[in-house]
Amino acid sequence: MSGCIARNIAKFGMVAAAALGALGTTTLPAVAAPTVADQSISAGSGASAQAVTASYRCVITADYGWRWEGNCRIYSGELRTITYCANGTSTTGLWIGARTEPWAVWGNCPNSSWTRIVFQTRG
Repeated sequence: MSGCIARNIAKFGMVAAAALGALGTTTLPAVAAPTVADQSISAGSGASAQAVTASYRCVITADYGWRWEGNCRIYSGELRTITYCANGTSTTGLWIGARTEPWAVWGNCPNSSWTRIVFQTRG
């Protein structure tokens, strides 16, 4: 039992480190080409296709395999999460904006596991 817990903790540590390494604490560019799933989102449909940056810091705090949780502190602009699932689906969060307190963020992959998280920004 303790071996299983240790493996899960090690797996979570590697996932968190990879996510944090990909994010850093600097300003990152927005995703250049939206996926097909993004085009069905009505929020931001009037936004230009130019790369826009926002300032933020996100931390993944839990990984349940099919669901991840974290928090994002947004200093300027807006951010949303896109969670890609092993079964080929994805879920997209709502746009959240700058404020003094961090936002709780998460992604779900019902009946599947998540494979990738994208933090998309604008403004």
